[in-house]
Amino acid sequence: MRDLTAQVTSSLLQFPEVTVEALGEDEITLDSVLCGKFSGGRSGLAWLACGPQLEVVNSVTGERLSAYRFSGVNEQPPTVRVVKEFSWQKRTGLLVGLEEAEGSVLCLYDLGISRVVKAVVLPGRVTAIEPISNDGGASVSTRHLHQSLRWLFGVAAVATDVGHVLLVDLCLDDLSCSQNEVEASDLEVVTRIPAEVPQRRESVTREGRHLCFQLRSPSGTAVSTLCYISRSNQLVVGFSDGYLSLWNMKTLKREHHSQLEGGRIPVYAVTFQEPENDPRNCCYLWAVQSTQQSEGDVVSLHLLQLAFGDRKRLVSGQVMYEGLEYCDERYSLDLTGGIFPLRGQTSNTKLLSCQAIEKFRNHADREDSVNEVISPDTSVSIFSWQVNTYGQGKPSTYLGVFDINRWYHAQMPDSLRPEEFLHDCPYFALWSLDPVISMTSPNLILDILVHERSLSRGVPPSYPPPEQFFNPSTYNFDVTCLLNSGVVHMTCTGFQKEVTFFTVLRLSRDEPFLTFECQRPLHAHAHA
Repeated sequence: MRDLTAQVTSSLLQFPEVTVEALGEDEITLDSVLCGKFSGGRSGLAWLACGPQLEVVNSVTGERLSAYRFSGVNEQPPTVRVVKEFSWQKRTGLLVGLEEAEGSVLCLYDLGISRVVKAVVLPGRVTAIEPISNDGGASVSTRHLHQSLRWLFGVAAVATDVGHVLLVDLCLDDLSCSQNEVEASDLEVVTRIPAEVPQRRESVTREGRHLCFQLRSPSGTAVSTLCYISRSNQLVVGFSDGYLSLWNMKTLKREHHSQLEGGRIPVYAVTFQEPENDPRNCCYLWAVQSTQQSEGDVVSLHLLQLAFGDRKRLVSGQVMYEGLEYCDERYSLDLTGGIFPLRGQTSNTKLLSCQAIEKFRNHADREDSVNEVISPDTSVSIFSWQVNTYGQGKPSTYLGVFDINRWYHAQMPDSLRPEEFLHDCPYFALWSLDPVISMTSPNLILDILVHERSLSRGVPPSYPPPEQFFNPSTYNFDVTCLLNSGVVHMTCTGFQKEVTFFTVLRLSRDEPFLTFECQRPLHAHAHA
């Protein structure tokens, strides 16, 4: 069986010259490294930053949508360190973490007017930002949060290099005053939640400051990632020493703290995945450990099983897991080179992206569907990474798809068997993205996004379908690569598409009257 390889479906759609030039202005300074990501939301945005320059582009065409050059309080310009998409009051924007010569600044950037509308001074160097809420007051949308947080209007979790985790009031109920990053407000950090939050907030905001609850005091160990899981109402905090914590946003108490099996390697990214109809109320977290350095790097994936006492459907229709009982590591995968043979010695492995895609079957025709707690019948996590090998001019780039429902079907093994990897693994499939490297080299890949709606399976070759038809190696999906100079579109097709096409040819030769039935588009039939 041949390897799965992506096909490039577009040319390099280059960013406008003004965008490339603006980002290139600061590359001469040693501390300014070009970074960029797809926003991850439904707005179809991607952002790029280098030094103080922020560029926002259309993720499909590469067209420039917004741009801003941040200013510092002194002559030295700040550096954009963290960017997260954030929507509020029918506006789309970005939460931006700036590092300055002394301390950091959290900015709320409005894409509609290309300017900063809120700015708050932070202690230490900002390392991660995660939106918790974009509403406030007596709103149904904040009912799951601790009562003290419901008095705030918009909450963002912010972490620093010394281990702070702060819950910052964004004060979205007052956007009247003109503000920018140079005239940033101060924080009022509260270590213990006061009895009268509304009165305290009113007096603090009257003095031009932002109220802030300290969820975790500084420990000296940097926080490397933050991720809010809405379905379990938990804030996941990953640390540079490989530890991971879970904080309950209803009680504001820590529910779990342990070191991953990868040891003292930073927790670089986290993504959530839910299986289909697990009667034990289990869901899963992928934690990626990586230093993301240029030499000698390692990338390992760790799947944590979270078991809860209850799983219910809220009035809003959302599923909520409550009462964490345990959190255990159930599966691990090393992407550093041990999982497939390499020609030569690996110099470094770098994670490019991780995302989860879930699809829910429509149960509207069932009488009990109103109260039914639904779960995704398709649930996959997608990882992409790049391997640089000594002696090879160009890096190799891979995209892996992990299907958690097929992992359940395979009796939940704790690791990948080496002989399974490229051939008959029932729950993990690997595509090579080298064609895009060949076309775009020496441009750098910054991020990779699989389009959720495009994930589908072809027509099964027979009924009932063979067991292999349900393996993730039969998925078809579209991919976009974000590079330092533009975007490129690709398509990944699974084995099943080709097998089905062969079957059609055989049928049309032996049974002419079947030709009309079988020659419909093979990739158009979505699984969900």
